[in-house]
Amino acid sequence: MPKETFKITYGDAKSLMNAATKSAFQHNVPGAIAIVDNSGNLILLEILENTMSSAAKIAIGKAATAAAFKRPTIDLENVVLEGRTPMLVLDSATSEAYVPLKGGYPIWHNDELLGAIAVAGTMDAEMDEVVVLEALDNKGW
Repeated sequence: MPKETFKITYGDAKSLMNAATKSAFQHNVPGAIAIVDNSGNLILLEILENTMSSAAKIAIGKAATAAAFKRPTIDLENVVLEGRTPMLVLDSATSEAYVPLKGGYPIWHNDELLGAIAVAGTMDAEMDEVVVLEALDNKGW
C-alpha cells in the first residue's frame, strides 16, 4: 500500500504568506515571497512594491530548492562558501531552477515535508532570512 503523503494546504499557505508579508512591512523592505508544495510546485507568490524584477524567480527557486533538498537553503549556500562550487551548477543538471542562496526553508509537520517558503529581493540576504524565519515562527512551523 502506498504511503500517504501530505502537502501544505492553500489555507495554510495563505496564512503563512500573510505572516511573511506582515514581517516585510514591519521591516519596511521590498521582496518576493514564494510558497511551494512538497514537490516544489508554486502555490503562492507575492511581489511587494519596489521589489527588483528578478526577485520572484529567485524566491521560487529558493523555495523549490528547500523542498527538493529538505533543508534550509542557507545550508546549501554555506556548502558553496566552504568551497564546493560545483553546487552552483545544480540548475543546469536538472530542469529545476535550484537556487542555493539563504532565504528558503522547508515546511515540516510531524516529520513530513509539506512544502517550502522563500523570500528574495529584500536587498539584504540577512533580511531575507529574517522575514522567512519570522513568518515560520509566527505560524508555529
